[in-house]
Amino acid sequence: MQLHDIDDLPFHQTPTPFNVLATSDVHFSDGYYFATYAKDWYISAGLRLHPNNNVIDGFATLAHHGEQRSCRFSRALRPDYTALKIGPLSLDITTPMKSVRMKLAESPIGLAFDLIFNAVAQPHMEIPYRHWKYGRLINDLVRYTQINRASGHVDCDGQRTNLDAWHAIRDHSWGIRASMGPRTPSKGAPGESDEADHRRFRIWVPFEVEGHSGFFQTHEAIDGSTLDFEGVLDFDDGRRVKLVGVEHQIKYQEGTRNVIGGSFRLRDEHGASHDYTLTSAGTSADVQGGGYSGGWHDHERPGTYRGIGPVVESDRYPTGKDVVGSGPPHIPPKKRFGQTEFPCFLEGPNGAKGMAHFEHYVFGTYTPYGFG
Repeated sequence: MQLHDIDDLPFHQTPTPFNVLATSDVHFSDGYYFATYAKDWYISAGLRLHPNNNVIDGFATLAHHGEQRSCRFSRALRPDYTALKIGPLSLDITTPMKSVRMKLAESPIGLAFDLIFNAVAQPHMEIPYRHWKYGRLINDLVRYTQINRASGHVDCDGQRTNLDAWHAIRDHSWGIRASMGPRTPSKGAPGESDEADHRRFRIWVPFEVEGHSGFFQTHEAIDGSTLDFEGVLDFDDGRRVKLVGVEHQIKYQEGTRNVIGGSFRLRDEHGASHDYTLTSAGTSADVQGGGYSGGWHDHERPGTYRGIGPVVESDRYPTGKDVVGSGPPHIPPKKRFGQTEFPCFLEGPNGAKGMAHFEHYVFGTYTPYGFG
């Protein structure tokens, strides 16, 4: 077992160095997602460690002018275990929970950036998620989400755009996640009813308007019944208010599942309601370009060992409100998720203006909006 500089810190919880996990599950990972957005701009990036597979990988994506550009990066995690860097992609935690720097020095898709993400509100620790399948724990993870503003610059085809406190978000999640690492199917006879995943509709929304920011997420079943909900509002005066429910009216581009607007009402713990209106801010993105759900050229997932590296691969393809089933061209159309990340302008109570990171997808049938 190899020691690293972080082993000098007194925070160990098992009798091993930090780079040796307490679990041998190949689906354990620990990493970050970042996004910043403005009118017709959506920039996202991520970096994730998969210690039991000896992998660190990441991605950078730009959705702009009806096109998505995505670049993916991977290398062997060891021996440089504590270096949050894969080729030209790097992350620097400058001030924990307050400020981080994400940098892409160059890429084969004509994209580079140097961005500082500064916190607007305290992070929200989401409810832990656990899921068993045929008696096996396949998901056991936690995530915190935080509203940010991003400053710095992005270079696209040699043209520089400066960012001055653009709306932004970041999240940090860790644990066992079935969609990460090599495929290890769980098979058997039909299990108990509580092992089935009934989620067909998801909304995950960090947002900020004048005077406050917030976060909520919900999953619903085929008939629109709520399976889970959580959320908070953080006001500029320091108050944090818990949310207890949401009602939504989402507008989709005709013939697609692409969000173009809508509204939602949030209910808080004190019985008050808070109303918001959404309007698309332009080009939206899918996550398969970032390597999720078989998005890599080898059709495997994040956390798959691809060599000492750094390995770099990329794609460019059309996206936008009229595009059905967008995704990397090497993925068969029937396996493409389509767009899930929708940057939106937001108008809140008393006309407060801002933006939302509206992550949304529908799996299969969902009757309230007529999806079959």
